[in-house]
Amino acid sequence: MVRDMDQPIACTLTADAFRDRTEALASLAARALVARAPIPGGERLTFTGGAAAERDLRAAVEAERACCAFLDLDLRREGDRLVLDVTGPSDARPLITELFA
Repeated sequence: MVRDMDQPIACTLTADAFRDRTEALASLAARALVARAPIPGGERLTFTGGAAAERDLRAAVEAERACCAFLDLDLRREGDRLVLDVTGPSDARPLITELFA
């Protein structure tokens, strides 16, 4: 997915929805995130590849795409793992670092 360079760096969630989303992402990370590493423009997150983790991760990626259009989220399967590359403009780096924290 290619991000529109003119897209503002702003989340469209309400404060309550943002809190709920943050908690959901942290919960998913606690049970399925196995590694995270910096990549050019963002971070690569590696998750276990089980069916429940994949379902939840795909739903989370779609939800993030809806509220944070300034991010590029590339989810793919690599063997028995799911790999999510999250990139965006330099101003979005703090947010990228906090995703799935």
